[in-house]
Amino acid sequence: MVIPELRNIVDMHGFRERLSEAVKNSPYGDDIWGLSTAAGLGKKTLYNIINDKKLDISKTGPGLFGMSRVASLLGTTLDHLAGIAPPVRRLSTQLDSADQLLSHASATLIAQHSQSNGTPTIDSLMRTHLKSGGVLEGFTDTLAYCDQYAPCPPDASSLKVVEVGAKSLAAITMGQPNARLLQTALDTVPDDELRRRWVSAYASTSINGPLVSLETLDVQMPNHPVRVKMEFIRGLFPVRSDALGRRILNYSLLIV
Repeated sequence: MVIPELRNIVDMHGFRERLSEAVKNSPYGDDIWGLSTAAGLGKKTLYNIINDKKLDISKTGPGLFGMSRVASLLGTTLDHLAGIAPPVRRLSTQLDSADQLLSHASATLIAQHSQSNGTPTIDSLMRTHLKSGGVLEGFTDTLAYCDQYAPCPPDASSLKVVEVGAKSLAAITMGQPNARLLQTALDTVPDDELRRRWVSAYASTSINGPLVSLETLDVQMPNHPVRVKMEFIRGLFPVRSDALGRRILNYSLLIV
């Protein structure tokens, strides 16, 4: 699968300047090489991007996959770096209240949705689930953004991936909608407690209905030179289909 390019999404004018400013204002400061490595890129990749004036008129631009990880590490959004959304207010290291968390999450969702490119929101999927009565076919327009899992009992050892949406957060993170790769990643997570929490959440969703939660992830992708570090809002939706049976949809939105 070819990773989409930023050039295909927005004009690159000002991209290097916004990226440079975001780096300076981040905890990385002048350590652009450390940031580049943490994002799974070559040590000099970000330095070369920021200093390459030809990028302003490039017909390709940097890869969307890599820059998405960079934006996450910088505490900003890819939309902001691309110049199509304002910076997202930083979340303090200590959450003083639930209101602060909800305020930050709302601001992030607005920034991510500001591109008006059809990307759904958790709220829109909740409405779809309600209106469709939990029928899988009701999600036809948004399935590309969701991963599909088999329902699991509370004592399951791991989750079972059925299908990965072409535009889901998992697909973007892996660089491809590869169900086998995602399954391997889930099965080989060294944190047993994390795996049990995942199973518990999916089992609860099967019984009690949709579940929305704030999640964090810090794992090494199997057979992939990338360490995934992210915070995201996850929506789980139990659905059914006469042809395919019961499934659980996972729709996740990266927050930074």
